[in-house]
Amino acid sequence: MNRNNLYGKKRSIPLSNKILMIASLVCVAAAIVVFIFFNRHQKNKNTNGSDIVLSSQPPTETPSEATPAPDPIVPSATTISQRFNVPSGYERVQAESESFAAYLQNFSLRDYDTKPLVYDTETKTLINNESAPSASVLALDLINRGNLQQSSDSLLRLYAEYLYGKGRYTDIAFNLLTTPVFRCDFDTWSKGGRLDLSKINEGNQISWCLDHSGDCGHKDVELGTSEGTFRYYLQNVMTYSDTSSLVTNMTKLSAPQDASVGDIIVYADPQEAPAIIVDLAVNPSDGSKVYIMARGGSPACEIYVVRNDSDAAINPWHKLSELPIGASVYRFK
Repeated sequence: MNRNNLYGKKRSIPLSNKILMIASLVCVAAAIVVFIFFNRHQKNKNTNGSDIVLSSQPPTETPSEATPAPDPIVPSATTISQRFNVPSGYERVQAESESFAAYLQNFSLRDYDTKPLVYDTETKTLINNESAPSASVLALDLINRGNLQQSSDSLLRLYAEYLYGKGRYTDIAFNLLTTPVFRCDFDTWSKGGRLDLSKINEGNQISWCLDHSGDCGHKDVELGTSEGTFRYYLQNVMTYSDTSSLVTNMTKLSAPQDASVGDIIVYADPQEAPAIIVDLAVNPSDGSKVYIMARGGSPACEIYVVRNDSDAAINPWHKLSELPIGASVYRFK
């Protein structure tokens, strides 16, 4: 049997419909391709209009600029700890608020470019000490305008001024350069005691003169603890003191590396003036220490912070490990 006769003649699809179907398939295929492409390469726009590729990885952070190191010296600052920043890698030793160390770390300084005054033995006047290795000058006048307050006297003066400022009058006492050693204390002085020098030429002996009606009498003895009385006391102490008598008021450290603020450095060379540590910093990684020191001079010179001309990178700090051979460190008792 003829199949065409059984089912009838097969109908043909119009050409226009075929074209429409093909176009639809092409559109679907194109849409799939576009979807896949954008799914793999999805992009967005940043605020500047540039392309930002989205990623599952955390964004890479742009490293911030390193904080610049503080200036080693701040000329406008007015105290030791404020004017001189610690070297890189070190931390300043924080002193107890009422201690001698804190007194020194916070000691006032004169203007940065100031030169220390020194007594000129020719003109008998005070002039600028242009040769002193000074980084700054402490704001403390000489005890008088003469040639009295010399090297070790300057260090004695600082400790005495600290005690006086705290009202610790009974703690102010220093051994004089006498035989036997005579201890001159401010408490006795404030009550009218004065030095009996009648035997100063007989074995260098000094004692107290308490009865001013006798041969050792002093005229117009001022009692009390006024600043004038205190300064007059210091002038007498300085007259009969030197480095050798100063250290009798102190304890020698067995290990100089244990030095602290307020300790005194005495050098093997007697021509080198002793110095006092006025600030200290420690490197926490290895325990090494650097310090700032101050000293007076001979002839009488105002107390100044000593420069470090051999290591400008840490000036005016000095490495404690580089103390000169033979130097000793002492601490007030």
